[in-house]
Amino acid sequence: MPTRLRNAAAADSAQNEPRYEIPGLQFGDTLTWRAGKPIPVGDLLARLQKLASALRNYDVDQVDSRAFTTLAHDLANANLLGHKDKGVRAWTVSCIVDVLKICAPDAPFIDGQLKDIFTVVINSILPALADPSNAYNAQHVYILSSLSESQSILLVTDIPNHDNLIISLFTIAFDVVSGSGKSASGVEVSKSVEYHLKNLLVAVVDEVSLPQEVTDVIISQFLRVDAGDVQDAGHKGKKKGAQDTKQGTLLLKDYPPAYNMAKSLCTSCPEKMTTQITQYFGTVIVDASAATTTNGFSKSKVRRMSEVDDSDDEHEGLADLRKAHRLLRELWRACPDVLLNVIPQIEAEFNADSPALRQFATETVGDITSGIGIAGLAPSAPLDPAAYPLPSIEQTPPAPQTTNPILTPASPKPFATVHASAYQAFYGRRIDRSPKVREAWATAAARILMTSAGGIGLSDEELQSLLWAFAQILHDQEEHVRLAAVRAISTFPYHALINTLGADGGLAKPGTVFTILAERVTDRKHNVREEAIELLARIWGTASRDIEQGVPFVREAVGDIANRLLRAFYTNDPHVHTLIDRALYAGLLPLSFPPIKGQKADSQKHRASQKEGSSQETSHIDPDAVRARRILTLVQTLEAKSRAVFFILQNRQVQLSKGMVVFVQSCEDYNGGVVEDDGSEAQIKERLGKYIEVISKSFPDPAVVSAGLWKFAKQHDRRAYQLIRFAIGAENDYRTVTKAIKELIKRIREGPANAQSLIDTIQPILYRCALITYNRSHVPTIMQISRTDEGGLGEVAHEILKEISARHPEVLKFHIQALCKELEENAPSSTKPEESGAADTLKACAVFARKYPADVPKDRKFLTALTNFALLSNSPRAAKHAVSILLMVAEKKEMYAKDLLAKTLKDCKPDSPHFRSKLATVSQVCLLAPAAASEESDTIQRLAVKDILRTNHSPSSEEDPNAWMDTPDEETQVKILALKILVNQCRSHEEKSNDFDEAAKVVFNMLTSLIENEGEITPTRDTPPAQKNCLRLTAIHFILKLCSHQRKCEDFIKPAMFITILMTMIHPPNPVRVGFVSYLKKYLGQNRLAHRWFTAMFLLAFEPDVELRNSAMTWMKARVQYFSKQHFKHSSDKKASQNVMESIFARLLSLLAHHPDYPTEESEDFSRDLLDTSKYIIFYLCTVATEDNLSLIFHIAQRVKGAQDGITGTAEASERLYVLSDLSQAVIRNYADLMPAHAKGVNLLQTWPGNATLPRSLFRALPSHEAAQEIAEKNYLPEDVASGLEKLVRTYAKSLKNAGKEGRKAVAGNKKRKSHTVDLDGEEDGGEEKKVVKRPKKTTLALRKTPKPQRKSGETVSPEMPSRKSTRVSTAKSYAEPDSDDDDDDAEMEEVKTLTSSPMSSRQGKARLHANANEAESEPDEELPEEDEQHETAEPEQEETTEADVHVHEDEEADVDEGDTEMVDPEAEESPSPLKKNNSGSARKGKGRNRAEEAALSSPAAAAKEKKTEQPTRRTRSSKT
Repeated sequence: MPTRLRNAAAADSAQNEPRYEIPGLQFGDTLTWRAGKPIPVGDLLARLQKLASALRNYDVDQVDSRAFTTLAHDLANANLLGHKDKGVRAWTVSCIVDVLKICAPDAPFIDGQLKDIFTVVINSILPALADPSNAYNAQHVYILSSLSESQSILLVTDIPNHDNLIISLFTIAFDVVSGSGKSASGVEVSKSVEYHLKNLLVAVVDEVSLPQEVTDVIISQFLRVDAGDVQDAGHKGKKKGAQDTKQGTLLLKDYPPAYNMAKSLCTSCPEKMTTQITQYFGTVIVDASAATTTNGFSKSKVRRMSEVDDSDDEHEGLADLRKAHRLLRELWRACPDVLLNVIPQIEAEFNADSPALRQFATETVGDITSGIGIAGLAPSAPLDPAAYPLPSIEQTPPAPQTTNPILTPASPKPFATVHASAYQAFYGRRIDRSPKVREAWATAAARILMTSAGGIGLSDEELQSLLWAFAQILHDQEEHVRLAAVRAISTFPYHALINTLGADGGLAKPGTVFTILAERVTDRKHNVREEAIELLARIWGTASRDIEQGVPFVREAVGDIANRLLRAFYTNDPHVHTLIDRALYAGLLPLSFPPIKGQKADSQKHRASQKEGSSQETSHIDPDAVRARRILTLVQTLEAKSRAVFFILQNRQVQLSKGMVVFVQSCEDYNGGVVEDDGSEAQIKERLGKYIEVISKSFPDPAVVSAGLWKFAKQHDRRAYQLIRFAIGAENDYRTVTKAIKELIKRIREGPANAQSLIDTIQPILYRCALITYNRSHVPTIMQISRTDEGGLGEVAHEILKEISARHPEVLKFHIQALCKELEENAPSSTKPEESGAADTLKACAVFARKYPADVPKDRKFLTALTNFALLSNSPRAAKHAVSILLMVAEKKEMYAKDLLAKTLKDCKPDSPHFRSKLATVSQVCLLAPAAASEESDTIQRLAVKDILRTNHSPSSEEDPNAWMDTPDEETQVKILALKILVNQCRSHEEKSNDFDEAAKVVFNMLTSLIENEGEITPTRDTPPAQKNCLRLTAIHFILKLCSHQRKCEDFIKPAMFITILMTMIHPPNPVRVGFVSYLKKYLGQNRLAHRWFTAMFLLAFEPDVELRNSAMTWMKARVQYFSKQHFKHSSDKKASQNVMESIFARLLSLLAHHPDYPTEESEDFSRDLLDTSKYIIFYLCTVATEDNLSLIFHIAQRVKGAQDGITGTAEASERLYVLSDLSQAVIRNYADLMPAHAKGVNLLQTWPGNATLPRSLFRALPSHEAAQEIAEKNYLPEDVASGLEKLVRTYAKSLKNAGKEGRKAVAGNKKRKSHTVDLDGEEDGGEEKKVVKRPKKTTLALRKTPKPQRKSGETVSPEMPSRKSTRVSTAKSYAEPDSDDDDDDAEMEEVKTLTSSPMSSRQGKARLHANANEAESEPDEELPEEDEQHETAEPEQEETTEADVHVHEDEEADVDEGDTEMVDPEAEESPSPLKKNNSGSARKGKGRNRAEEAALSSPAAAAKEKKTEQPTRRTRSSKT
């Protein structure tokens, strides 16, 4: 046999012999082959499958692992493990794991074989598990389960240098479950694979010392939920962490399997993983600390983690630190126990020198406490004040349709309890020295509050402590910290805002989060103000439903927001005004609220469908009614001053809308700059420029607004013009107005790119001029609520109706028929009284009838209803307005007037029914139908005087100067109506008629008698004290009313009586003084009173009611600013009143000379009392004096010494004037030293270049030149008084300036913090006066020192709040505001009278087409809105004079007084200065006086002045001093 054949036969024989002698194993095939003779794959697979089946069925109790050595050697052969066929490798490894299971714990493999085996398992078998569609997936799963169950995987530790295999094992395992190796089939890995892989890794972690890389792999699995990493793949160019809100579908909706497996590893092996993770974070933190030190990472480079982009990655330590802190958030959510030793390391970072470390630690601990993971928070639904229905705190917030557990805050343990020390370190970072750290703390604290500490909840103590700290951070000294805190609050949903942030009391308590947030409305930084105002408006708008429904907790927490916002209007800052406009129509009353449509034809019949389940309204909703109720709710929450601001904003809309009509018309005339008539082009352009200037001057940047309006005019968009007309037209409903605004804004936005900036110009203007609130669509609901008092809004509805009828009656044109129909139906009868709100409805109708009488129904039924109101009403106000309407509308006015008088005067007795209404009817008939009333004048006089005023039906002998009643009793009301009858009789006569003089004498005797006798008018002198005080205030009111109506009435108030009236200002009770001041503000603010009445306001220097005094000071400062503007505005108009407030100083000195508290020579301490008197002068200077007018005031003080008293004419009174003149000059000198300009070396007391006149009713010329010379050279001021003035002026002036700030001080926090709130006067709180090291030389002359009597120890020169000698005290009683119905009488007279002698009313009849724009803007910006002055509707008019030249003091009472005593400065006459030309006409000064008379009056003083020195500030001093 050939050798080759013999060898082959031998080989076959060898193969047929059993190779593996393993007891109990039925397998005889061989698995190895010679080189070049491989076993076919099919045969090999069959053999391996047979072996695998035999091994799985192998069941022997005692196994000798040595018997498996040969089989193990063959299975571990490289031919099988490295076979190119996947099936061979899979079945081979399957057999190997069975051998390992059978032979456990003794593996029949050597180290090299084990390395090859696990290399194949880890690098080939395990990755294949990611593809469940693999043909051998069953073998792969079997291998995994076998390794896991038998823990054969631990044999990998027997392999030398096994770290790489372990790293690969963990890496591949996590890759498999993460799906990164998923096949194209898209089949997911089964849960059993995840389970076995987790058990496999747990076994390794428990038994193996893990390399650091494995820890990195495990921890990195928690990064898989990072939303930034998910999106970074498609947006590599964007900042890391900057999420694209449009790619929300890319965000994970649940935890990935790799994350869950890593979490299971940490929870299954807590001790081992705690050690590994502690080591990892310890290394990162130490390296990062070194990096921040060596790299010099400055504070300026520290940014919040989400704002640090990839460009900062050169700081490798910082990048690792950032990653580590981000991982900590997710580790706490997944397995907090493994961080037991890491948290102390984070706590140590709070004490690090690097701001970056402290910032990272603050952000991390804050998010950990909040239960926020690495994916961050789910974006919360923004507060939507325009939503409908609005959320309610009494209803559970709707659950989100899909919840993402990754983004849901969840803390497994209360961090503040488990790691109390670390939490306290975090809590202390609120006062960190780095603003960035405090900014991070503000955001973190807000997240803790919003998430309620990750859903676990905060104890009451923890909650209140965190709220207090967060409130303090809201007035941090750094603007970015305050801004971060405000923005953090904006992320809160509505329920969390109310329940959490309002838990400390809200706006009802000081120092709370909402209270300090409201203070940010007047923050000194514009960006903080803007964010705070916008946020507060959205909060109130969202809470308006609960506020309307009267939910107590919501009202206490945020109900006062609108009040705080509108009160910021008093800062007089144009930026704040613009922000308030935006907040009003974007948050408080959004234009799109409610977002439902209604019928356009009839505002009372709307159709709207509501989704099922809505509980706020029924399925049919009237959007105008919903909006109107919200408007009423807003006004109801406002206090008096804020409500006045709201109304002035609406009145400004009415006025500016008229101006916009003229502006649009001018734009059309301008024609985009192309005018056909060249001659009128300049005129048209000039007129348009004037209107643009008027419109733009009230905005923060007038130049930008002006440029925008010019650009708008040059575009010449006729559609835009029409849209503006739609927005401002009173005839358009709300839907038309808002659609016009939206279309105009959209038109600009979609227009040319260079015109898109017009949005910032046009939108604020539209907010100010569009008729949004006073819209015709809202009137029906307001009228209905005024009748039904739905939700307690009836009073507010009446007030708004009154405002609409008074300011914009055109809106009522479309509803006047319904209004009158309502009056017809509700008219009273002998058996049925009228409704409670009938008086306000009648007033609204009366105001409308005054302007549009032709539109009021004149049918007999309506007029009969008005007659019933006049005769049978229970309300005098209703009767008054009913008579007004009747006499303005009825064609037979006299017939109705006589009929009314006949019915009312018949059996008119105090005990008759409807007696007060009958008196009101008589009063109104006397005013509007004087001819009819004159026939019954005797009867009326007897009724008013004898039957009412001279009789007391409830006599009382009690004496109580402080007695007052908030609501006058019936008898007091009757007497007030009787006085009103007499006053109206006087007002009804023509000023030039004899009847007027007779009636005026009677009524003024009656009124002045009331004031002189302190309210007593009856012969028996038994009037109750409260009634006397009410009658005294009423008498003052009627005197001011008469004087404001006809200036001739000033003739009846002689100087002595004028002083008596003014002395009411220093006597109790407090409500009388408050009322006096209120009436003065009202009439003086409207420029209807003679300027001499300003003198009364300066008697408030000793006012114990600090609030009254401060408000009066603020109002007078506003008037000073207004008169100053008018002075410059009309500087070329010689007839314009000039230096009004400065000229009052002479009157004040005359008043003080006759003041009952002026010290006499016999007084115990004349000097001290005189120093007290000087406080009136200081009060005047603090209110009126500026660096520009101080020299004029000083000049007037000097001139007083050049005349004698003209009231009593006694020597004592004149000497008092001279003492006060010297005293005032000394006070002015000391006050000048306190002014900033004096510190710069400016002489504020330079010679005044003009002439000043003194009122002749108060002063007379001196008898001779010698007397004038003697008086001028004598110093009447005691030396000890002069020496004590410096300290008094300084301390008292400071107390006046700081009195208004005490109530606005911020809550005390860290002492190094400063307040950042701008007070209502425009100054900053917390500001300290600058210390002047070197004081400038004083202007006060040295005085001769004389022995000064030593004061008692208890006396002070200048107490900040001195007590008055008149011993009056503040009573703190409430005061009912005067009835505003009295304001209508003047307007009624203007409409009803056919002729009038009033210059003001004659001017009102002129055409004002071109003045509309001026009226629209000038009124709101004249001054701070205050009390009744806010209701001015036109610029105050100047008193007309006949002089040809301009004088320093234009005495407004020239017609009343006989003349003025003119004190002429001879130096000014002789000096050839350029001002001489302007004063050349001074000899013609005075009305009705010739040159000779003036020369005779002024010559003694002039002669005396000629011999004086040229220094004007010292000429009144004695030459000996």
